[in-house]
Amino acid sequence: MNDETRVGIADIATALPSNTVSSSQLAQTFGFDEAFIVQKLGIRSRRILSEDENLSDLASQAVKNVLRKTQVSPEAVELLLVVTQTADYALPPLSSIVQDKSGLHPNLLTLDLNLGCSGYVTALSVATSIMQTQGFHSGIVVTADAYSRIVDKTDRNTSPLFGDAATATLLSHSCAYDIGATTHGTDGSLREALILHGSGTAREEGGPLSMDGRAIFNFVLKIIPGDISRCLDLNKIGLDDIDAFVFHQANLFMVRSLADRLGVPRDKVILSLADVGNTTSSSIPIALESQVLNREHLPSRLLLSGFGVGLSWASTVLTVRTGESDGV
Repeated sequence: MNDETRVGIADIATALPSNTVSSSQLAQTFGFDEAFIVQKLGIRSRRILSEDENLSDLASQAVKNVLRKTQVSPEAVELLLVVTQTADYALPPLSSIVQDKSGLHPNLLTLDLNLGCSGYVTALSVATSIMQTQGFHSGIVVTADAYSRIVDKTDRNTSPLFGDAATATLLSHSCAYDIGATTHGTDGSLREALILHGSGTAREEGGPLSMDGRAIFNFVLKIIPGDISRCLDLNKIGLDDIDAFVFHQANLFMVRSLADRLGVPRDKVILSLADVGNTTSSSIPIALESQVLNREHLPSRLLLSGFGVGLSWASTVLTVRTGESDGV
C-alpha cells in the first residue's frame, strides 16, 4: 500500500471543561494526604463538566478544534467515529449529535464505539479499515467521556482518578504517522472489575461506577506485556526499536509498573495525566497531542497500548511518515 492510499494520523486536538478540581481539594474532602494523589497517582488536578455542559458540547468543540488546526473543511469529512461510554442519551448515538453541533456535512458515516481505555487504539484500527475499504479521504475519531457524571463523588477510590475530556483525531492520506498492525483482546469474565450497574436493560439495581482497582492492576501486569510482545512481532520490530511508549494513562503507579515489567526505561514513557487525570479513551490522544505532535522532530516509532473496561485491550505501532526523528 503506497502513501496515496494508506490512512494515518494527520493531527489531534483536545477539548477540556473549564471547571478544575485540584487534588488538594479532594485531599481535604477525603481526609488523606495530597502527596499520595500527586506522587503515587501522578495527578495534580482534573477537569470536570459543569452542570450546564453536555458531553456532546465538549466532543463537538474537539472536532471544531482539529478542523481549524488542520484547515480541513467540515464538508470534506466522510467518517465520524465517536468512542464513548457516557453519551448524552442511550439513544440517539452521540456521533449523531456531534455531527450536528460541529457543523459536519450530513453525507458522512457516523457511528459510536462503546469502549473505554482501549477504545482509541481500537478506533484507529476500525476507522482506517473503513476508510481504506470505502476509499474515504478524511475521517475523524473522537474520544469523549464524562466519568464525573457516573462516579460516586464520595468514593475515594474513583473520584481522585477520573477527569472529563474529549479529543478529535483527523485521519487522512496526508499524515504525520502511519498506523501499524493492531492487536486486540477481551476477557469478559473480568467485566465486574469496572462496571456501571443499572445503566442498561439488565434487570438489576443501578448505582455509581464500581471499580476493583487491584483486579485491574493485576490484569494489566499479567496480560498487557504479552499483548505488546505480540504487537511488536506482528509489526516485525523489537522493543528496542520503539522510541516512545504511550500507555493508557490510568495513573502514574500503574504506568510505571507496566514499564518496569516490560523493562522499558522510564524516560521513554510518555506521561500526560498530571493536569487532566485518567481521561479513559482520551488519555492516549491527549498524550500524543501534548507530548509528541508538538515536537520539531517527531519520534520515529511509538507504541500505543490501551486497556480497561471489558476488560479489553489493544496495542499498535505508529511510524513517522516524513521528517527526522530525535527519539525521546
